[in-house]
Amino acid sequence: MRWVLGPLVLFLAACGFLGSPPVEGELSPGEVVRGLSLPPAQGTDALTPGVKGYRLLLNQEGAVEVGVVSTGLGLQSRLRLLLLDERGVIQAVSVARHWFGAYPEIAPLGLGPQGIGVLPLGPGVRLNLRGNVGQFYLRVENYAPLEDTVDLYARYFSPDARGQGEPLALGATSGAIEFVGESDYYRLPSESGLYLRFAYAGPLDLVAKLYRAQDDPAPRTLNPNGCASLEGASLLVVRDRGLARAGFNEENSGRYRLEVSGVPCP
Repeated sequence: MRWVLGPLVLFLAACGFLGSPPVEGELSPGEVVRGLSLPPAQGTDALTPGVKGYRLLLNQEGAVEVGVVSTGLGLQSRLRLLLLDERGVIQAVSVARHWFGAYPEIAPLGLGPQGIGVLPLGPGVRLNLRGNVGQFYLRVENYAPLEDTVDLYARYFSPDARGQGEPLALGATSGAIEFVGESDYYRLPSESGLYLRFAYAGPLDLVAKLYRAQDDPAPRTLNPNGCASLEGASLLVVRDRGLARAGFNEENSGRYRLEVSGVPCP
């Protein structure tokens, strides 16, 4: 049966299904697991990472940040963190210090040095989730050829509150895409002669979409550092183009800037 099970496992992994991993223990927001030992990766061309699993327990609804920081290899570390639901389906995967994605293929093994830092804001890899009461699974992967020691943490946080359908006034405002699949919504002013400037300099593929109405089948799409007239538009949506990437409420991560003014576009 081995020749059947091998392809089956590869197929399920490609579909984002890894199954519930073996667990070393449990982690709740507000806790830190220190000194977790990760085995070295095996292989050369196709690396098999050293893996440890943890059960993430949520006792309330809210936004949760989960991260892992190397305290062993430091700048030699090559870590990846995956979030799985109770069925073992991948919900999010870390990519780099400043962003994460919906599935591993978004940046397969694009692992750079992650360094040593002070939890929870030091270098490392991390991801966000909107959690309900219940449990998820964390899969911590080591792709370095050496054993690593890491600290694993989870904490509740307050996400950026903008982009919930509020009116966008004259002047500048900022928002952030902090969850996979998130879209920020703004109602646009009805005055004529106004223009929107959309600024973003991070790793996500953000776009600003201008809708004439909520059911507009063909909105105008504004790319970062672009400008557009608001004539005829009533709704603005900011999102990752493929709804597959997210970041944090930080510069050069998930934070963007919007400015409405009467200054015409260049």
